[in-house]
Amino acid sequence: MRKYFLLSAVALLTATTANATTDYAEVTAKATIEVASVFSCSDLNFGKIVVKNGHEDTYVVLGYEVEYDKENIISFSEYEMAACNNLLEVTGNDSIMLDHATLPETITLSGPNGSKLTVSDYQIFDWDFGGKLNIPAGIQAGEYTGSFTVTVTY
Repeated sequence: MRKYFLLSAVALLTATTANATTDYAEVTAKATIEVASVFSCSDLNFGKIVVKNGHEDTYVVLGYEVEYDKENIISFSEYEMAACNNLLEVTGNDSIMLDHATLPETITLSGPNGSKLTVSDYQIFDWDFGGKLNIPAGIQAGEYTGSFTVTVTY
């Protein structure tokens, strides 16, 4: 009985394969390459920030107008917006400004023992930009750094 069952199963599978249809498609692969020139920007420097011991989540905003949380921050000094002054000569486009720029949604700055700060809410002016530095409660003292890419499409 088993023998007949196995033979029937093999015959059924063979019959199914024998009646199979194969279709095909030809696909075109395509790529568009653009070559980007390199322009330079100075560092986005949030400077020296002195926070109160036991402070809550706080912030500083670096733009043409500087703002910081005076409830939690004692002083904010030695800061400078990033300047991309050679953008005009690299692009050859006299109307290009950073308002055509793309920046990451947030920038992460890493510090001692895995501590992190984030930058968001960019403020862009001609060829300069700044942003909002978010400082979490209980942040450790030390230097925080990070890098990111700015692209300009025109």
